Amino acid sequence: MTARPGGPIVAIDLETTGLFPESDRIVEIGAVRFDANGVESGRFERLVHPGRPMSPSAERIHGISDAMLAGADPAAVVLPDFLLWLEEDPPGLVLAHHARFDAAFLGRELARLGRPLPALEVSDTLALARRLFPRAPSHRLEVLCEQLGIDPGPAHRAIADCLRVKGLWLAIGGQGGPLVRYPIFDPSRGDTAPSGWEAVSEAIARGARLRIRYAGGSRGPGPREIVPRRFSHKGGAAYLVAVCLEDGFEKAFRLDRVRSIEELGPSGAGSIPPSTGLRPDAPLEPTPRGD
Repeated sequence: MTARPGGPIVAIDLETTGLFPESDRIVEIGAVRFDANGVESGRFERLVHPGRPMSPSAERIHGISDAMLAGADPAAVVLPDFLLWLEEDPPGLVLAHHARFDAAFLGRELARLGRPLPALEVSDTLALARRLFPRAPSHRLEVLCEQLGIDPGPAHRAIADCLRVKGLWLAIGGQGGPLVRYPIFDPSRGDTAPSGWEAVSEAIARGARLRIRYAGGSRGPGPREIVPRRFSHKGGAAYLVAVCLEDGFEKAFRLDRVRSIEELGPSGAGSIPPSTGLRPDAPLEPTPRGD
């Protein structure tokens, strides 16, 4: 299954036994299908028996107990049903808040079942919110939605959080497009770069020098000349770790703050195609230091 241009938008959310897709399991899948005007055309909501006890810390967050899961179907039943639901009307865009988390858990669970991975990318509303609301006190989904007057139900239950993602997307009108997208995780390939940043991965392999336009950081908005080293993730954010040539040491640059990328070299190599939705003429947004 692949994304269908012009297809509906699908907001997804997973609840799990913990934070680690290598060892934890999905316990609830939620999805809401809607169009650009917010008109819904379908929902998917199922509990999933994880085959292991629920951790107390996770239960305190989403309220899903072992007793609630006792009669639920296992992932071997629910995940194929979820994929069939998606295939009924293939999405043009899949959204999640902290998309890397959802893409990783889906990929791990499908790999355990020996199922092929759908060729879908999950676009991250967390990265988008960080770009559009750099001074927000928190970018947690429930906090953002409370500030925007979106209250679809209890936080950290799958369908309610899907409705929050939908409401957040509609409230910001998809401004600027999603900056960070993740393919469904493939355990056989390991951790890869976010979708759309493959040209930077190639620059890393060549040891190329880049100029980025960066919004924020310790030096404030402006250009940086860097030698990229690797991608990293922390606290739901994706980073490019690179040697900052001005400072002479490695620094981490948040991807949602990168506005454009240009490869430098003696032959005047051209720009890297900004396939992440970045625009060379995008206005820089001042961000408080340390944000």
